[in-house]
Amino acid sequence: MYLGTTIQGRSDQFIVLEKGDSAADISALMKAENINNIIISGKEVDADVLSNTAFSGVFSEMKIVHLSDIGLDKSEELFQFKNVKRLEIKNCKFKGNESLDWSQLIHLEELFTSYSKRFQNLFTHPALKTLYIEKFEEEGFEFPVNYQLETLSIEKSKDCNWDSLPNFKNLKALYLVSIPSIVDITWITGISQLEDIDFTSCKNMENVIETLSQVKSLKTIFLANTSDFKTLLPLKNLTHLQELNIESSGKLMDKKNIDFLNQMPDLEFSIEMKNCAVSNEA
Repeated sequence: MYLGTTIQGRSDQFIVLEKGDSAADISALMKAENINNIIISGKEVDADVLSNTAFSGVFSEMKIVHLSDIGLDKSEELFQFKNVKRLEIKNCKFKGNESLDWSQLIHLEELFTSYSKRFQNLFTHPALKTLYIEKFEEEGFEFPVNYQLETLSIEKSKDCNWDSLPNFKNLKALYLVSIPSIVDITWITGISQLEDIDFTSCKNMENVIETLSQVKSLKTIFLANTSDFKTLLPLKNLTHLQELNIESSGKLMDKKNIDFLNQMPDLEFSIEMKNCAVSNEA
């Protein structure tokens, strides 16, 4: 084993597990370095490391867990990380049919994972504040009432009941990526505390600027790979807006009326559309 991290520039330090490492070795390094974070990659560890009960005690002490390229057959393989606060699951396969009830990880606050039909209580977890999910496959899904979740990201999804997203009563950041089924976004005006919005590659959305301009709490807007916009003028109503980024998008029909952006005192903006490229960034 050795000390490392997941990506360059990340401040969190991890114990990186390797083949042949023992639970005693991990425990000793945890105490010596005061680190309760671990990386377990299927490319570097013994195949049975998650099912080997000899590791359960030391795994239960981990706060940040990064799993990659490994099969997850039994729910207990995840539940043994009973004190985890942040769980990152990358390129892993959820095998079998056993249900996985996320509410069993009672301290979990941040979860990053691809979706599995084995999941239960994903959107009703009592402590979860941040959820990043990929390949959401529940067509027609209606999002339940939730008072805990503050950040939600969904990348690639079947068509859901998007107008139920305001059921997340404390949502502050919403990132929706590569979801062509999103057309009408008027529901976003019902998310009363929303500060940060990202629509990327949601090319069928209508009246984007006009609708976002009604969400007075917005501080950050990021739009990429979108369709044409009639005008940006309605955004002048967003008095709290601090960042506006539009990338690789269609045409701006009213490109002459963008000077108002320079009059918004706290705004940093960068616009890259087919017929308009302007920025006030240094």
